[in-house]
Amino acid sequence: MSNSVTGYSRAQVAFHWSVVVLLVFQYLAHDGIVAMWEASNENRAPPQGSAVLAYLHITSGSLVLILALARIYLRTTRGAPSPPSDEPWILQFVAEAVHMLIYAMILLLPVSGLTAWFLGWELAATIHIWFKNILLGAIVLHIGGGLFQHIVRRSDVLMRMFRPQSR
Repeated sequence: MSNSVTGYSRAQVAFHWSVVVLLVFQYLAHDGIVAMWEASNENRAPPQGSAVLAYLHITSGSLVLILALARIYLRTTRGAPSPPSDEPWILQFVAEAVHMLIYAMILLLPVSGLTAWFLGWELAATIHIWFKNILLGAIVLHIGGGLFQHIVRRSDVLMRMFRPQSR
């Protein structure tokens, strides 16, 4: 959604970077939850320390879901800055598609992970892994697009996420 705003709010920027930090942590804490999942499926004791990482993974994934909902609420109620006026429609389309894919994944990843963990559904765990890989691809496109905007097109698109508007 675009409207007359020219930048993101402090809350939008804070939520964006909070989700980034949590997602980095998710990838770092991944081994703990995998070890717990495998130990549970094989009826054996989990490796030492994996339980802490597993529950931190669950907690931070739940926080990602909450922040994703908050981000969607803010984007819906406050809006987002419009793309540069000289941006080709295909770049606008790709940017919007990548953003929507990222939003979908930061909603669906926690839901699939929580479903797998608390209901023990193997299919949900498999879907969770697929979603993780889709999100990684979308993040690469997102970062690449931001750098392309900054370096090649010399637009302010990338800097919007570093310099919030006061409102």
